[in-house]
Amino acid sequence: MFYWLEGHQFLTGGLTLMVVGALMATLRELPRTIWNWILWGLIISVEVPDRDPAFRWLRSWVAEHRYARRARQLSLTTKWTSPDPMVEDQEDDDCSGQGEWKARFILSPAPGTHLMTYRGRLLIFQRDRRALENGGAQSFQETLTVQLLGGNRAMLDDLLKEAHQLARPRVPGVNILTAQYDDWSINALRPKRPLASIVLADDMLDEIIADMRTFLAAGAWYATRGVPHRRGYLLDGPPGNGKTTLVVAAAGELDLSVAVLNLNSKVMTDESLRTLVDALPFGTILLIEDVDCAFGARRNANDATGVTLSGLLNALDGVSSREGRILFLTTNHPERLDPALIRPGRVDRSFHLGNTTADQARRLFTWFYDGGNQNGEIARLAGEFANRIPDGCLCMASIQVHLLRYRSDPLAAVQRLDVEHLESHALPKEADPPWGTGAEANELLAPCPASLP
Repeated sequence: MFYWLEGHQFLTGGLTLMVVGALMATLRELPRTIWNWILWGLIISVEVPDRDPAFRWLRSWVAEHRYARRARQLSLTTKWTSPDPMVEDQEDDDCSGQGEWKARFILSPAPGTHLMTYRGRLLIFQRDRRALENGGAQSFQETLTVQLLGGNRAMLDDLLKEAHQLARPRVPGVNILTAQYDDWSINALRPKRPLASIVLADDMLDEIIADMRTFLAAGAWYATRGVPHRRGYLLDGPPGNGKTTLVVAAAGELDLSVAVLNLNSKVMTDESLRTLVDALPFGTILLIEDVDCAFGARRNANDATGVTLSGLLNALDGVSSREGRILFLTTNHPERLDPALIRPGRVDRSFHLGNTTADQARRLFTWFYDGGNQNGEIARLAGEFANRIPDGCLCMASIQVHLLRYRSDPLAAVQRLDVEHLESHALPKEADPPWGTGAEANELLAPCPASLP
């Protein structure tokens, strides 16, 4: 063999170069391979996407770390602090126009790699950001990677617990989730509302919460009988009567989150809708508001939005949908809904939230000025206030706006009540077409009686 190769020098040279090249490539990669083995054995790592609650926890934790005080490349997050200790800090721009709210600036390390220490161990904090484009819309997606050199799983768990404890709100709240392409992200934290502040007709709120509580506790019963563990509610009635408020209040009472799904989103498709419903986090209410605006008559379903009616029905009934799911649909016009959407099995209970009754007006007045106490002068003024509002004339929001105007003067709230003025300022400018527009003008009100007391 060797004699044969001696007679073929070109072939011998080629083979020699190939062997030497392969050996050099192996030697070149050897240090990296050894380094990766060392890292694998010495470093514990966790990756956190921005849609996960732990992303905010870790971002806040790093912002409080002594490293952040000397970092030169920083990222700014503005939080608005209310003077009311019972109101949680917000990141919404809506607070910027409210004089009583004060801006608080949080500086955290900018995207990139940052080296710091935790309990004497090297901590590598990497923040990556990449642009996303979908349907012409552009946004950013971030990922945090935390690497602990020489640490163990218990130490990493302690770090996450510390970050969680630091980020815990001052008051209990309800996480509001919104869709981010094909997944959910926390958009806001709303403080829990006292149930007594939700003034509905009869015992509707108690009935809904009791029904939800019974449903959540019956998972084993549903499983043993082969029935999908899902519950659907329809809330209908004129706008301004607390449909969304009811859902958030019920979520706060039962320690649930609320995921708000906008079917009119330009980037929403049947496929992304199905993915979102399947990815609904455990312990989260799915809320679809003004569903009549997304779907009118069945023949218009394909024209109304990128999501079709059949796509929504398939997403709600999908075999991969999470068990224990609670669905709330709200609408101002239940007569416009397709019967297939609200059939039994998809909607189990329906509740009508109509305009204010005299009893609701009395209870709302009492709650505003006396915290629910029925005695004394406030009770007398509440009765007089309620007697001046005909049943079904005004929505709860209109009455609340009036009471807020005189929140420190209950007598003026009674004496200066002008029902006709409140009604005229709440009427829509023009009627909606029969399939809905998706835009709420002002409050829709039932006609008031011609004569007022």
